[in-house]
Amino acid sequence: MKWKLAQAAVIFAFCATLIPSLSAQDNCSHPRIISVTGNAEIKVAPDEASLTLGVDSHDKDLAIAKVDNDKRIKKLLNLAHAAGVDPKNIQTSALTMGPEYSDEKIPKLLGYQVSQTVTVTLTDLSKYEDLMTNSLRAGVNRVDGINFFVADPKKYREEARLQAVRVAREKAKAMAAELGQTIGKPWEVIEQSDYDAQDMNANFGGVHYKMPMQSAQSTVAGGEVTIRALVRVSFQLE
Repeated sequence: MKWKLAQAAVIFAFCATLIPSLSAQDNCSHPRIISVTGNAEIKVAPDEASLTLGVDSHDKDLAIAKVDNDKRIKKLLNLAHAAGVDPKNIQTSALTMGPEYSDEKIPKLLGYQVSQTVTVTLTDLSKYEDLMTNSLRAGVNRVDGINFFVADPKKYREEARLQAVRVAREKAKAMAAELGQTIGKPWEVIEQSDYDAQDMNANFGGVHYKMPMQSAQSTVAGGEVTIRALVRVSFQLE
């Protein structure tokens, strides 16, 4: 009996301490804030290019097709080295070998195909024109993609981020003024990290070619890379 009375006393004491805390939370009002988003874009001329080049070889003898393919790929690699491309920027990204059949109801073996793909990253865009022309002459018969990008976008991302914050602040000031209020200290700042990226609009898949040509004979322009930033900022109202 005494144990039950002691247990009841403990429960009563706990409830007595909890009730004031809950009451204080009920009386605490939500801070008066205004939340806005700010976004910014910076367009930058690319300084690097990624070339994905391929060689397809066909023959009724698989070994002969492989020898032909290796010969042309070797020429491509030699051209890239001669253009001063760092070996770390040259990569064989795919190699496939297999039979080829006709489209008849009962397919017939036509021969074999050997395909290799090489990705070359150019850090000097002035080398692009000669490398592409010489690669085609050396036997490259497939261009899977050419992408232009910014090698070190960090400083542009920081600039875009600061612009986005300024946009958010100006937007908050205008909205608060319309309500007869002024903004105070920032309450919360959130950066949308998944929005911070390079827009690879400077490629041969989307026709955005605005970069000045390297020479009067050049047939390529790298376009512009867009660096974006988006932030959400909450300010206290005064």
